[in-house]
Amino acid sequence: MDHPQEFFYTAQPVRKNVTKEEFLRFLDSYPRDLVYDVFGACDPPAISYNDFELANRWPYSIVASTFYYDNDPDGYYYEPEEDRQYTITVNYEELFASKTGNRA
Repeated sequence: MDHPQEFFYTAQPVRKNVTKEEFLRFLDSYPRDLVYDVFGACDPPAISYNDFELANRWPYSIVASTFYYDNDPDGYYYEPEEDRQYTITVNYEELFASKTGNRA
């Protein structure tokens, strides 16, 4: 059964693309445990960092994401740093405060 995000929280997520350094600082300072997940059905594989206290299932639990980049310029998943995508949820505390309590 597919649930709209409002099932888990009523605020709307606000996501922002950031630099790698900002992304790493976000992960280091995030106030709750994050679960690392790799989704391999895309090229390159997608990486998400999930807060399962926020919502108990993917994709509603995602608070940060990127892709499985290869740092070797000859690698299959190589992208120059300026072309890489790092995304964070900037209003994660607002989302957490608007949790509905549903655990479907």
